[in-house]
Amino acid sequence: MDIGTIMNTMRDPAGVPAVPQLFQVLAVGTWVFHIAFVHLTLGAAGLAIYAFYKREAGPYWEQMSIAMTKVAKVGVSLLIVLGVAPLLFTQVIYDPQWYTSNVLSAGWAIGFIFTLIAGYCLWFAFYWGNHEGAKRYIGVYAVLSLALFILDGLIMHALAYQAILPDRWMEWYAPGGVVDTSGSKLHAIEWPRYLFIMSLSAPAVGLYLIAYADYFATRSDKTPEYRAFARLLGRTIAVPGLAVSALLASWWQLDHPAATGLSEQPLGWLLPGFLLVLAGLTAAGYQRLHGYAFLGIGLGVLALLAFWREVVRITYLTPFGYIASDYKVHADWPSLVLFFSTLAGVGGLVGGYYLALLYRAGRVQGTYTAEPPIARLGTAAVAVLVVWIGVFFVYGVAIWIRNALLA
Repeated sequence: MDIGTIMNTMRDPAGVPAVPQLFQVLAVGTWVFHIAFVHLTLGAAGLAIYAFYKREAGPYWEQMSIAMTKVAKVGVSLLIVLGVAPLLFTQVIYDPQWYTSNVLSAGWAIGFIFTLIAGYCLWFAFYWGNHEGAKRYIGVYAVLSLALFILDGLIMHALAYQAILPDRWMEWYAPGGVVDTSGSKLHAIEWPRYLFIMSLSAPAVGLYLIAYADYFATRSDKTPEYRAFARLLGRTIAVPGLAVSALLASWWQLDHPAATGLSEQPLGWLLPGFLLVLAGLTAAGYQRLHGYAFLGIGLGVLALLAFWREVVRITYLTPFGYIASDYKVHADWPSLVLFFSTLAGVGGLVGGYYLALLYRAGRVQGTYTAEPPIARLGTAAVAVLVVWIGVFFVYGVAIWIRNALLA
């Protein structure tokens, strides 16, 4: 039985509505924003817990704990929402691998949903109780929540890693010739890869704190002393965090099987190199450079990671004859136009309005009154939503009528 033939047979017979490379680019690009909020959420959660138990050590730790608790709460929502797009694009061109991996570990794939819900509920309980003079026992909610989030990360890692090891699928499905349909095992974990990606949570929250200090420069309730504390704390976390991540990235690079040739790829070694450069830049310029610059560079590193991750997947699957670019294409131009119009109109204009509104409102203490440009942007956002809904229904009705006439 040739596993490559099986994977190609499992492709969607309907093909894809555009060149497969488009979906590869979209999967890589959207994953950057998803993983950015994964890292920020985990880093903020860890710092919120640490600061919560360190409240007596100084006047700013309690304030920091409350702030990071809110960041993690919002971050969970955003990482879930932003995780939908890369998952869908992955399913378009890597559907045989993704579905097989999920079936092999079905219990864990389903359990992921419930553990994520439980973790978020526990974090919300911590958020609700984390205020001035909060009881120490509520920290248990946060610790349990973070443990569940880390477990969820492990589940997602295992599902993604199992998907690029098709030569071992039969071994997991029928160990010793006995079929196992329980889905109760995580069959493959690459610890260097998992630990590296998870370790980026520390520099993520560190760089965020430097930007946080600059963002609140216009707020009178965020004193210069508190902002200086946040900036120094960000540097203290980010620099060693980046160094550790660089070491783990090197470990992952050396852990690739020799047959893949990935360990010799210069592109893979750029990751630890850039992390070390960013560590040096943060150590030397955290007081001179604007915090937003560090966030921008950090996103650039995540973009490199996303691209390298796709290179690894392609390298693992190519020997089995599965090449995503070979997917059969049945061009569907109306759907593509509708998709990109939605992305630009609803995603760009409506999403841009919300981002602009939140950014401006957060820099004002008390009630925020939108400036004329923000107000006009809001009007345009409502208009494009009305147009989009109208086009959506007209397009659907037109297809329904056409199919009815052709029947």
